Amino acid sequence: MALSKTRRLVMMTGLVLVLGGCQSLDQIMTPTTSDWENCKPAAPQLESYTVEDGGIYYPKRSLINLMLYIEQLNDCIDYHQARPG
Repeated sequence: MALSKTRRLVMMTGLVLVLGGCQSLDQIMTPTTSDWENCKPAAPQLESYTVEDGGIYYPKRSLINLMLYIEQLNDCIDYHQARPG
């Protein structure tokens, strides 16, 4: 019975620490209102190569940079659609 109470206490303590840590991290990682109002993500650095069949090849790093840029733009659009004006 004592083991059961100890186990519950340890689990509850761990849960409280995890939830507290997540809330603290959320406050650190949440952009301020002025960050969103002036939302202008920097254009990504892209590197491309022309391939023989007339297409363009983007290296993996350029593709990742482009996807991150699109995600930042979508976040800005979502913010401004939720708060017009």
